[in-house]
Amino acid sequence: MGSEKRTALIEWGKNLLIVLLSLSALYLLGRTQLYEDGAASGRDLLSGLQSVFTPAEPATPGQTLGNWSQGTLPRPVRMVVLTAQGSAGIQYDNAAMDSLFLEATTPLADALTGAGTSVQVEETDFQAALSAQRPGIYLDFLGRVPLANLTAWLSGGRAVNGALTQSVRRLLLTLDEEGRVLLYFIDEGTGGCYVSETAPDLADRLERFVAGISPNGSSFAFQNGEAFASLAPYTLLEGGQPPRPGRYFVSDPVPISPVGDDYGDAFDALVQSLSFQPQSMSYRSRDGVTIQEGAEKLRLSDSGQVTYEAADRSDPRFPIQGLSQVPTEWELVGAAWAFAERVFQSNTAASLCGDARLYVQGLEETEDGVAVLLGYQLDGAAVAVGRLGCAARIEISDGAITAFQFQLRRYTYLDQGVPVLPELQATAALEAQNAQGSELLLYYYDDLRGDVVAADWGAF
Repeated sequence: MGSEKRTALIEWGKNLLIVLLSLSALYLLGRTQLYEDGAASGRDLLSGLQSVFTPAEPATPGQTLGNWSQGTLPRPVRMVVLTAQGSAGIQYDNAAMDSLFLEATTPLADALTGAGTSVQVEETDFQAALSAQRPGIYLDFLGRVPLANLTAWLSGGRAVNGALTQSVRRLLLTLDEEGRVLLYFIDEGTGGCYVSETAPDLADRLERFVAGISPNGSSFAFQNGEAFASLAPYTLLEGGQPPRPGRYFVSDPVPISPVGDDYGDAFDALVQSLSFQPQSMSYRSRDGVTIQEGAEKLRLSDSGQVTYEAADRSDPRFPIQGLSQVPTEWELVGAAWAFAERVFQSNTAASLCGDARLYVQGLEETEDGVAVLLGYQLDGAAVAVGRLGCAARIEISDGAITAFQFQLRRYTYLDQGVPVLPELQATAALEAQNAQGSELLLYYYDDLRGDVVAADWGAF
């Protein structure tokens, strides 16, 4: 085929894609309207999400700072192993991720524990380290995780490394040309890139870790020239066949019995996990049940939303033990994570969220303190759910949890869905919607009305 015919065919394909996007605009707007309403409230850190293309189709009240379960600690959603021969990346596959990440947990914990004072560097230095084809491990946690929390969680509770005060989404453990072991990361608070030298004995372990890994063609957008120049630089591209993300059945894990005063065992277990008693005074409303103890109210809606706001802050129901007078971000996140675990593990048979996992979206300021936001992810893809937009919003002020909202949803894997657009075409769709500079990611949208969710490309 001549070059002129190839060019004409490419242009024809782009024009067709733009037409399809235009025809689907009203549908996409209707599908995402509820989510955008939630984002407009300022409560969702994923408020920059834009749809691109849709395929057819009993506990104690006090919270102990630092309590966590090794089985549910935040895990990365994507991982890239750097070798002298090239890169091997994993994303949208939690099973494969877990297997590889488990092997890397101990060296990563030792690297974080032994890291010295970090020094700010240029972003080009970070990108050069990602491209240097020296042994390395790159991790992406999707949200914003304080390095202090990550150090403690990975190391089984060792002392917090006071030199690491930043919160990160992305980090890289690698070697430089002199064989030194370096920890690079991007501070999510400032956007600055940092590097810290860590334990030198990790060099041999890092080389052994990458020795058995074969490159699979994964690369970052900044490494792919003009074709993907419109994407955010750390968009991970897999090449090859387009992803076929799974479809999930969605249900309310705490359904409220429609008759009588017995609301069900799951309801009782959840209420007890939140330090209320099922036998307390309760009353039904049009769309849920309220449990009342004195002036304190815990409300559960028929759509699975759980809400609470403290009535008397001088005698809090949920004090946080061990919190500093001026709490650090890692203290706030650790306390909120421990509290959320208590809720989502209140069902002794299984986690309330089923096949979904929680991740730390980040923090936002409130009038009296901060709110920690936790999200759902399915096989590494974020879930935008309901008006709240996330799985949990936990407010902390005056040394206690003073309000919270949970959007309870259980996700159960059904089957492999249809392929989404190939990365190149999806990138062209972003350009057509003037979303240059966005990160191309899969996501799920759960509007609380359907019983099945499927993945879509989104611009973050």
